[in-house]
Amino acid sequence: MSRFAVIVKKPLFMLAVVLPAALIVEFFVLEAGAGISLPPDRGSAVSTYEVRERGMEVHFITRNKRFSIVDLWSKNGSAVEALVLRESFVTDRQEGIEGDKSTVTIEAVDGKNVIWSFEEPGERGEPINQLYEITKFGCCASPNTYTYFSLRDGKKLRTSPTKLNPEEFAALEKTLYY
Repeated sequence: MSRFAVIVKKPLFMLAVVLPAALIVEFFVLEAGAGISLPPDRGSAVSTYEVRERGMEVHFITRNKRFSIVDLWSKNGSAVEALVLRESFVTDRQEGIEGDKSTVTIEAVDGKNVIWSFEEPGERGEPINQLYEITKFGCCASPNTYTYFSLRDGKKLRTSPTKLNPEEFAALEKTLYY
């Protein structure tokens, strides 16, 4: 029996060399072939769709995630810093029923840490200047609802049944600086 065959049969060799090599190969196969990456949620934005039956009811559930990078001005308006937003939109629509149950969740992140977050019923959301606007579509002949949050600290500033006109928007944004 060769010297190599004797070494390969030892448990220490298996634990120290073969097992780590197998794990590294498995990682590359999963990453390249199956598209599975680590860590699963920190820096990724995965969207899913599912049809779920509950008794006689059919629900269509979507979960969409994305990242946005916005410029955040300092309180005196002299400096700009980048703010990363992790945006999540979950919608549960029931077949044959008008309207849906939707939620928008926003987290401001700086690498690993969440600086602030908020959650609000709604279907759409977008950062606009120093504010974040969430739109909740009206149901059953009711109007849309617009909710505005501060990108500085995630606090809710205003909810309105109509979209803010430019003057109202500027006045709301101005409150962030005083």
